[in-house]
Parts: sequence; structure tokens; C-alpha cells
Amino acid sequence: MSLWTCIPSRTSLPRPLVVPVKQGYIVAMHRATAALLSAGGIGVILLAVLLGPQFSPLEFSWIQHSTSEQAGQRLPGAWIMRAGFVAYGSGTLLAAIVDWRTRPMVRAALIVFGMGLIGTAIWSNASILPGVLSDMREDWLHSVASAIVGTAFALACVARLFAPGESRRDVLAWAGLAISVAVPLAMAVYPDARGLLQRAMFGFSFVFVAREFMSPDHQAG
Repeated sequence: MSLWTCIPSRTSLPRPLVVPVKQGYIVAMHRATAALLSAGGIGVILLAVLLGPQFSPLEFSWIQHSTSEQAGQRLPGAWIMRAGFVAYGSGTLLAAIVDWRTRPMVRAALIVFGMGLIGTAIWSNASILPGVLSDMREDWLHSVASAIVGTAFALACVARLFAPGESRRDVLAWAGLAISVAVPLAMAVYPDARGLLQRAMFGFSFVFVAREFMSPDHQAG
């Protein structure tokens, strides 16, 4: 028997699990990237919400005026809130694209959510300053973009509730769905507190988006 017949051929050796390991690594990288993108977007808009009013005129009140009015036309410091809209929108949109395979219907709704937020930065709300002329067509487009944001968020909550393998008793998703309906109505009933109410709604959306891309169960899933 020759020496060569004692050595197993390459075809007879057990094949390493290269493909599954590689796929698992790619999935982990996608999820880590999505977490970083969403965290960055949330961080920037949170700074804009908290610090932006310091650069707004005296006529602005964060309790009475919405974030849209904070980013209004010809308003000093408006660029800060607009930058927050773009950061949160693009961060959520890109995270949803990168992590598409995890709950695709939720990701689809969050992509529309992100696009709507970017739209609110492109088209600004009418100015709150007295005597300042505003482009009302732009104001209308801003309203459309804002409506898209709210609708997309509600759809993301619904999609989470009915995603394959998800619980219909998801408290966070039910709360998000209720908030997306109740808060806009409350803003109409209590206009002097619409800024506070809207910021609370934004804060809840941060929690929902953070869970989608940064929660331990998502990273392990």
C-alpha cells in the first residue's frame, strides 16, 4: 500500500461549516449596523428636541409649539430640528433596509416612516412669527409628510402585532397604535399643549424603534 492511499482525499474529509458560519456573521453585522444607524438617528433628534428651543426666538414655546413649528419657515434655529428630522428619518430608513429580513412588514412601514420624516425637513411648516410671510404650499406638503409619518408608525405597530411568530399581546405595539390615534386628537382638543403632547409621542417612537433594532431579543434572534 502506498503512502498516498493512507491519506484521505480532500473530497473524503468532512466539509467545514463555512456557509452557515458566514451567513450568521453577515446577519450579525447587519443587525449591529442597523442598531448603530437607529441609535445615531435617535441621538441626533433627541438633541434637537432638547437643545433646539435654546436657539429659537422668544415667541417659541416647546409646550405649545410642535417640533414642526420649531423647524418652521424663516425661524431662527429651525435648521437644528430639520437636521433632527433628517437624522432620525435616514437612520430608521437605512436600519430597516439593512435589517430587512427581520419582520419585513414592520421594516417596510419603518422605511415609509423614515421617508416621511425626511419629507418634513424638506418642506417646512408655516412660520409662527407674526408678520412673516410663509409659503403655504410648502406648509401643505409638510402636513402631508407629517401625516405619512403618523400613518406609517401606526402601520409599523400593526405589522409588529401580526408578524409571524409575534405575540398579539405585545403591549408596546398596542400602546403605539393607541398613541398614534389618541395624541393627534388630544393635540386638537388641547392646542396650548400640543408641543408637549407631540414630543411625548416622539419619545414613544424612540422606544419602539430602539426595540426594533437594539433590543437583546432582536440581536439574539
